[in-house]
Amino acid sequence: MTQFARPPPAIPNNIAILSYPYPNVLHVALNRPKAYNAMNREFNNTLAAVFDWYENEPSLRVAILGSTNPKAWCAGADLKEWKDTNADNTPKPPANKVGFAGMSTRSTRKPVIGAIRGVALGGGSELVMNLDINVAGQTATFGFPEVKRGVSINAGGLPRFVRLVGHQKAAELILTGRNIPAKEALELRMINEVVPDANVESRALEIAKIISSNSPDSVMALLYGIRLTAEAGSLQSASDLYDQSLQVRTLLAGDNIKEGLLAFQERREPRWLPSKL
Repeated sequence: MTQFARPPPAIPNNIAILSYPYPNVLHVALNRPKAYNAMNREFNNTLAAVFDWYENEPSLRVAILGSTNPKAWCAGADLKEWKDTNADNTPKPPANKVGFAGMSTRSTRKPVIGAIRGVALGGGSELVMNLDINVAGQTATFGFPEVKRGVSINAGGLPRFVRLVGHQKAAELILTGRNIPAKEALELRMINEVVPDANVESRALEIAKIISSNSPDSVMALLYGIRLTAEAGSLQSASDLYDQSLQVRTLLAGDNIKEGLLAFQERREPRWLPSKL
């Protein structure tokens, strides 16, 4: 059994199921199946705590975010709760310091892979936009139906989507609120792969296994560089900031770079140590 530096957080009402399908890999299954995994405040805060723990747990290197409901990965915000929250006529979107599902505005330090079956609408699609790798089933459906409910896109997904697909395409999809089938989402680069629905979880795990076999220092440093490049004003400034970053300096001074180079010289598989990044 995996020994953790700290135990995982408590999960109220079993709304997320944590498992460890492979060494150094965390699997999080969204588990409000009757509500199509709609996010209420309790669900948001629980997932924020889970991903905080994951990012600070040395033994874990990759996470997969799936669902117990094959028809719904995440149907968006819990609109009933949102309506009740706004009953005092001072409308405000659901708040969370790291965004929708504890992830949509998080600058992830470790990779998170989406294993998406069924609908991923509204906040669900915003969540997709901030994951690092996404594997979707052939019947998965994405989209931003907020205009049909008189609400807004407030969990970080709007600027990411515009940057990804461009002004005109974003305007078409967001202002009509139409659904985006998996094939089109792949063409728009919202997701990495489309596979048969039954293969979504196994394919996500295949990718997680490959990543977990690599140096955790390199994975974390390079993920930082990828996110930095997406946010920085220019490619050159991103390159300069990355080269001078604490992540790169820690990697170059760490034990895993020594182990990786020694393993190459000795023609064996490296034995990685927990990352200190």
